[in-house]
Amino acid sequence: MKIIIPIGGGEIPSTTIEIDKYIISLVRKDIIKVLFVPTASGDNELYISKFKDYYKSLGCVVDTLLLSQTENDMLIRTKIFGSDIIYIGGGNTGRAIRKFKRYHIDEYLKKAYERGIILTGLSAGAMVYFDSGYSDSNRSTNINNPLSYLKCLNLIPYCLCPHYNEPERKTFDNFVKDNNYKGIALEDNCALVFIDDKIKGIIKADKDAKGYYIDDNKIEIESIS
Repeated sequence: MKIIIPIGGGEIPSTTIEIDKYIISLVRKDIIKVLFVPTASGDNELYISKFKDYYKSLGCVVDTLLLSQTENDMLIRTKIFGSDIIYIGGGNTGRAIRKFKRYHIDEYLKKAYERGIILTGLSAGAMVYFDSGYSDSNRSTNINNPLSYLKCLNLIPYCLCPHYNEPERKTFDNFVKDNNYKGIALEDNCALVFIDDKIKGIIKADKDAKGYYIDDNKIEIESIS
């Protein structure tokens, strides 16, 4: 199977645990190898440490891909294609997309998906998989900049708005309608389940969390849990 599970938002190590356990359950192996890609956070050391401790506590073997420390293409490919799960961390989506294209990671992620390696990530790390996103990446230069369109990797043919529970993200509705996009909005602590190029539903770590299809209408995505 080809699987992507983008998570709308949340906090590691606590608020997404039901989602993370679900992702791990899809790997039918005794030893599960998770590759954490913290590019969007600038390879933040505290974030890396929290993630590694958390996923190790869930029974996984954890490696990291630190683009701030390597440009070795063979090492990058070995880490990516030697994984069972690739988890892209949150942060600045624009930074991640630029670095992924520089090091051909955009191409490798698409190949990993075709090979059945599970792709997941949170917030910015969810957005990268979509055709595009409703992003706050431009706030790295000015905190007052509005949310804006960002072209991504197009494994999922929708425009994503993560953190849709936040009031300012509701402007996504008109943004999608005005630009004739097909939108997906995910609140924190819920994730889209995208298998074999089709949306199957959402998985929740919070029973009140919701996901929506948004175009001319807003339709709640059914939960599979």
